Amino acid sequence: MPRLRTPLADGLLPAVFSRAEAAAAGVTDERLRAPDIRTVVRGFYARAGAEILERDIVAAITRNDPRVAACGPTASRLWGFPQISGASAWMFTDSASRIHLTDPVVRRRNTKKLRWRNLDLTSSDLVEVGGARLTPRVRTWVDLAATLSTDDLTAIGDHLVRKPRGMFEGRGAPHATLDQLRQAVLRHHGRGALRLRHSLEDIRIGSDSPAETRLRLGVLRAGLPAPALNTAIRDDGIWLGEPDLSWPEWKVCVEHEGPTHLTKEQQEEDIQRTELRNEEGWIEVRTVAKDLRSSCARGVERIATALRRHGWRG
Repeated sequence: MPRLRTPLADGLLPAVFSRAEAAAAGVTDERLRAPDIRTVVRGFYARAGAEILERDIVAAITRNDPRVAACGPTASRLWGFPQISGASAWMFTDSASRIHLTDPVVRRRNTKKLRWRNLDLTSSDLVEVGGARLTPRVRTWVDLAATLSTDDLTAIGDHLVRKPRGMFEGRGAPHATLDQLRQAVLRHHGRGALRLRHSLEDIRIGSDSPAETRLRLGVLRAGLPAPALNTAIRDDGIWLGEPDLSWPEWKVCVEHEGPTHLTKEQQEEDIQRTELRNEEGWIEVRTVAKDLRSSCARGVERIATALRRHGWRG
């Protein structure tokens, strides 16, 4: 008859823990081989069946090695950067994307689940968030230049410099300033340096999402006038909101229909706002995901048509 094992007490160990942490808590190597415990990565464990977050794994690894920090795509996800083209949310599975880590001293071998880099980092290049050590936001953006496109870097740059909506986000300042991005680009001479410089030229304060960034870039590259970004509009003293993109001279604006517009309450609010704008003589172009394909070709054509209806002769 198999020997019954006492379940691990709640709170005895963190979500992901090392062999050393287990030993300090009185959990033997034999106990770690029991079926109610699984190996997450070599030398680190978790309770079988428990939901494992990327942050839990990074916290455990960096907690047990003061030199190590998350970087690149992993730091990007932990910071909550906007999802880049083709990216998906990270989940702990056998096919999950590798966790990206840096050890500035020791060259480590990549594994199925861990991807190592040797970045030249100082103490100021590391921060701790929720128990996980990682590269700061601006440094993470710079490191991503090795693999991301210019437009993806621009979308993240827009995210970093956008002015937050304090009542919803609990902060009053942007994550970074344009000057901080500029200084970081000037210091960077590694892979992706040219893409960073081009991206910096396109970053603007005002885009609240990657979709808005892509629409703005598509509009400008097609030769349309530069739009105002999330700027309040009033017509004869009537408040008409803050459209994603707008051209007050021609009374044209754009609202992109993203996931936040799917609730019944938001849809009702959007309809009322659209009707009010129409009454004041504005054309509101409402774009969807299909309008962003092929360099926003359909979205750009719809916007251009609206502008021409109101007198633009470009």
